[in-house]
Amino acid sequence: MRAAEKIVAALIVGLFAWTLLMVAATNRQFKGDQNNRILLVELGSDAESLKLAVAANGPDDRNGIAHNTRLVLRNTYMDFVFIFLYWLTFVSLAYLAGLLGNRLLAAISGVLISGAAVLDVLEDTAIITAMNVRNFTDAVAVDIWEYAQSKWTLFFVAIFLLGLAMAWNRKVSTLRRACGGVFIASGIVGLLGVSRNTASLSFAIRMIDMAVLLIAVALLLTLWKLVKSVRELDQVHESRHAQAHA
Repeated sequence: MRAAEKIVAALIVGLFAWTLLMVAATNRQFKGDQNNRILLVELGSDAESLKLAVAANGPDDRNGIAHNTRLVLRNTYMDFVFIFLYWLTFVSLAYLAGLLGNRLLAAISGVLISGAAVLDVLEDTAIITAMNVRNFTDAVAVDIWEYAQSKWTLFFVAIFLLGLAMAWNRKVSTLRRACGGVFIASGIVGLLGVSRNTASLSFAIRMIDMAVLLIAVALLLTLWKLVKSVRELDQVHESRHAQAHA
């Protein structure tokens, strides 16, 4: 148990570290004032959305558009590592939730997060294809959108079930149940955004951004609890070891 908690804690730290590196290497380097470029690439279902995602300082800024396109590609290639990290992290969290909470919900969450990771890889492949064509078309945008829509749906359902698996156990600590509650809230908010994507792209992006922020909060709370648990277990182990040699 202690080893599993240490592994999960290390994975959470690694996930946050890689996320910060991706933001520094891509998001902070775009030219122009367009926000949420990566989500716009994923959730925009037409060529105009792709053009807006790589837009720079006006339509005549060819160098800026080329620069932004390269950054989208860089983000996509870095995302393959991110996918592997979040898959390991959430599958490991589901394993812990199965030990401490509802095993069935935890197992379903692990399966769904695995499906979301596979769809994420397919989505990234579609983005690479789109960014390498001379002129964006609705067809390549739709390919990305279909994978992204399915990925986000599976991902947020998995997060919702993970939260239920963590919270649905009175024997665990209040902090663990609180972590589960934040995961549940993030799943609901994210699914609300995905369900409204075709009606309002801007609303969907805001909701998904909020859901991702809630997931970050839940992961930080989980990390705090894991560190506390490992320290408590280490203290108990040291105490027993001292008693055995007394």
